[in-house]
Amino acid sequence: MRIGYFASVSYLHNSPSGGYAHMKQFLTQAAAMGNELLLMHGGSHPDPRVQPAPKGRLARLLALRSVDFLYYRVEYRTPRDVKWVLGPRRSLIGSPPVVWEFNSVPEYARVVGEPEGSVQKHIAALRHYGAGCDLAVCVSNAITDYVRKHLGLRNVMTVQNGSDPDLFTPNAPPVKRVVRRPGRLNVVWMGSAEVKWHNFDLLRDAAWLLWDNGNPVADFHILGKGLQDLRELPPNVHYHGAEQYEKLPNWLTAMDVGLNVYRAGAADYSSPLKLFDYMACGLALVSTDQPQVREVFEKLGQTDLVVPTDDPLPLATALRKLAADPERVRRQGVAGRQLVVDFYNWRRAASDTLEAMKAIPPRRSGQASPTLQPGPVSA
Repeated sequence: MRIGYFASVSYLHNSPSGGYAHMKQFLTQAAAMGNELLLMHGGSHPDPRVQPAPKGRLARLLALRSVDFLYYRVEYRTPRDVKWVLGPRRSLIGSPPVVWEFNSVPEYARVVGEPEGSVQKHIAALRHYGAGCDLAVCVSNAITDYVRKHLGLRNVMTVQNGSDPDLFTPNAPPVKRVVRRPGRLNVVWMGSAEVKWHNFDLLRDAAWLLWDNGNPVADFHILGKGLQDLRELPPNVHYHGAEQYEKLPNWLTAMDVGLNVYRAGAADYSSPLKLFDYMACGLALVSTDQPQVREVFEKLGQTDLVVPTDDPLPLATALRKLAADPERVRRQGVAGRQLVVDFYNWRRAASDTLEAMKAIPPRRSGQASPTLQPGPVSA
């Protein structure tokens, strides 16, 4: 297949952020399966089967006429160049099937500080242009339900995110900067710290509870750009800034526990990539309650390590419990890694998506979109 790939942001191959990591993995896995991808926004990709779109209107038009699918990565609002999904413009390029990959919901506009009215505007725009969507691929069951209920799309499926167990592996040499101390957990949080749905107040307050007058049972290590108010953090919290995506496994293998802390709200729809990377590197997990997290923790038999979003004491208690039981830390890490190898991996995610795309009925130029037909939902 030849796929025209559209993203809300310009593609950056080596960015450490979760969104770019997801884009990179889809492009890489789809190309490895023999597909060609036309990258409509952003820089280069090392696989020759992923090519940047040519410059100029006519050249891009001709390039789009050569694709079998239009694939849009959708965040919380209509994607860039959405004009190709409807009407005469779509006919100009032969009316290829359109796939939307949903990674968030319009309520995320509140997280990034947009006016309250923006949520309804984004919903209205997504409903309008959704008439041209032949298949909606959602990264969580919560988003799948939202897209059906609020956006009116019915050919919708869930394709849960994952990790790359060949890159994120317990065998990656750990960084030397992180010290291991007997009886003391190394707890890691990684991500885009500037995104306001991450609950650093909870992390900070739990770290203070575990400080224990200079003899803490846990050290917290934060990886990612954008962390502020460092003066409020206790001495057992260490901020290391951002790191290249390929080097993250070296940090994770220096850790014992991967931490995921959200505020309630828009994050309830998300699929936290960090969780699967922690698992792939063999870390135990502790997280605030969130639908996809709870699903994963149920599979691992560790729902006692799901903590509230508004009380630091249960988080501190869960980490004390793990610090006192190193065998459980090891056992949970092994089980999490196996779950990534068996299911939560990028190759499975890309394969499920591409197989669903192949099943879209062919359409003639100008044919109405089949969005009113129910679609599959993967486990």
